[in-house]
Amino acid sequence: MSDALSTPTSPRPLRLTGILFAALALTFVFILIRFPYDLLAERVADSVERQTGMRISLGEISVGIVKWGPGLEAEAVRIVRPNGARFELDQVGARPALSLSWLTGNPALALEVSSVQGEVDGVATFGDAGGFHGTLANLDLAQLPPDLLRSPLQLEGIANADVALDGTEAGTEGKIRFDAQDGSLGHPNLPFALPFTTFSGDLDLGGDAFAEIRDLNLDSPLASGRGRGTVGKGPSFANAPLRLEIELTVSGAIQSSLASQGVKVGRDGTVRVTLMGTPARPTLR
Repeated sequence: MSDALSTPTSPRPLRLTGILFAALALTFVFILIRFPYDLLAERVADSVERQTGMRISLGEISVGIVKWGPGLEAEAVRIVRPNGARFELDQVGARPALSLSWLTGNPALALEVSSVQGEVDGVATFGDAGGFHGTLANLDLAQLPPDLLRSPLQLEGIANADVALDGTEAGTEGKIRFDAQDGSLGHPNLPFALPFTTFSGDLDLGGDAFAEIRDLNLDSPLASGRGRGTVGKGPSFANAPLRLEIELTVSGAIQSSLASQGVKVGRDGTVRVTLMGTPARPTLR
């Protein structure tokens, strides 16, 4: 009889442990639901505004998973840059990133951004050593503010890019690799925008030049080929010294036009030229 009576009481510690964990879980959920995420997000936005000079307005804010960790998600985010250019973002997710930059007073945020301009996924660092490491996907080149290109280039198409940029005392340094599809490349000095099937490049920024163009590749119905060169130091990117060695194979549709401008075209349509001047005012040699 005593054994029978003792049996129901044996799981009691297990039941107490389960109740304890359930209570803790419910308390955690309650905290998540009641936590003032809007106040926290506004403080983060204020900090970013102080660091960058941009004005940020946030829509609805909630907790979510950002790059495999708990973070904040905001919808209908508007960013206004100091020059007045605006970005309308559908959703922004952010959380503190695991980065040693925190130890030097430079906050780092893991970001996931989606908008009609494209998607951003990476880690942004703010402060004296600000920068960005990550990817840009489905970037609509036609919707980018012109000043972001820092030159009068007129681009259309959809691009993806791998970006690794860091701020230094000398300026921004790092690498950019991009690949654009089904677009066009225009410039005020060109008689027409050059359509392309693919346009890709590998750039190093900073150091002794604004940019070292390690490789450019163009595949177009009118001209296909590659180029490499540098954009040296200058008062601005648009007015920096440019030297770009280009080798193209051009179609018959534009061979006569190039020949009339003094460009030597080989019998097989090969053109070798050097682009000099500046990004704002390039000249052919």
